Amino acid sequence: MTDLFTIVTVLLAASLVVTLVLQRIGAPTLIGYIFVGLVIGPTGIGLLEASPQLKLLAEIGIVFLMFYVGLEFSLPVLLASRRVVFGLGGLQVLCTSMIVAGLALAAGVSFLAAVLLGGAVAMSSTAITIRQLTDQGELDTRHGRASVGTLLFQDLATLPFLVLVAALGVAGSGHDAVADAANYGLSAPVQSIAAIDSGVWNELGVRLGIAVLAFGAALVIGRRLLLSFVSLVHQTNSRELFMLVMLTIVIGAAWGAHEIGLSPPLGAFLAGMILGETRFKDDAESDIAPFRAVLLGLFFVSVGLRVDLSVIFQNAGLVVGFFAALVIGKGLIVFALARLLGEPSEVAARTGVILAHGGEFGLLILTLALSQSVIPEAVGQPLLGAIVISMIVAAFLIKANGRHF
Repeated sequence: MTDLFTIVTVLLAASLVVTLVLQRIGAPTLIGYIFVGLVIGPTGIGLLEASPQLKLLAEIGIVFLMFYVGLEFSLPVLLASRRVVFGLGGLQVLCTSMIVAGLALAAGVSFLAAVLLGGAVAMSSTAITIRQLTDQGELDTRHGRASVGTLLFQDLATLPFLVLVAALGVAGSGHDAVADAANYGLSAPVQSIAAIDSGVWNELGVRLGIAVLAFGAALVIGRRLLLSFVSLVHQTNSRELFMLVMLTIVIGAAWGAHEIGLSPPLGAFLAGMILGETRFKDDAESDIAPFRAVLLGLFFVSVGLRVDLSVIFQNAGLVVGFFAALVIGKGLIVFALARLLGEPSEVAARTGVILAHGGEFGLLILTLALSQSVIPEAVGQPLLGAIVISMIVAAFLIKANGRHF
């Protein structure tokens, strides 16, 4: 099935039915979209496959999500909450990534693939956590603020991992699939850092350099030009025109990033970061929210389509092991770090339970890496299944976070 209208109609209808059911039982609606992809995908009933059209829709959904994250990125807020954001959040991402990467290296995964695996596991779900904490009235509690601050750093930490995936994808594009799996996946013996293809390091250095320049240009030049234009449009008092401008900015920023060799979501994040410091932030959020919700849902459908159930069933023990290690391991890491930073045991434990799951940005890193053969299916698919399962139980864990305290 390749017709765009047919694809969108099937996706929306299936998503509507599943989301209604999940809302009735209080489960996260994001999981409904993943379930839709699993059911109607190639390893389900085979109604849809991961077509280029669906991939484009999913990428646009991530672009809108990163623009929304950029809107929430505020330097004054970060500085005011730096102890939680850079302290707990930074240490959590660093420690989790290093531990997972070390285990992956020990299992025979190449260095850069191991780094991406660590980054994928380090992320928790911002959407599920904030929604559940809001529903429970815990967003402004001490453990709620610690959780949100950590999530904010995780969202920001996604950016360098996206740059790394893009660099690996370009550097490995000249090889066939078998060579890619050998170079960036399982290997024996384990590749050393020095043994990694120099083209990868060159491409990564170029991408990081461009990203730094893009951030500088956005802050110094883009801010003034963009704000002048948005202010001019805002003076017309036309809601329709303002919405059109927001859509143009989001898609245009993503296109611009793509043209200079960066990941499109990175460009959207920069545009959101600029507007997030202005009086137009609230209007931008309200105009973008419906598009973000629907298109992000399509991204989660594409994740479900990407899951190979046959590989997961064949490696059920590995999936269960990854799931247990992710939930228990991440929970213990957050607890230990929170205590190290002076949080009371109750706050540290509740924060650990709240963040003990995988997230949408982990899925993004993993699915992009799988699609470009950066991570082998034998490792990526079971981990993908474990992250999805952890997101399914996340709402229930968060709901029970204070039950025994």
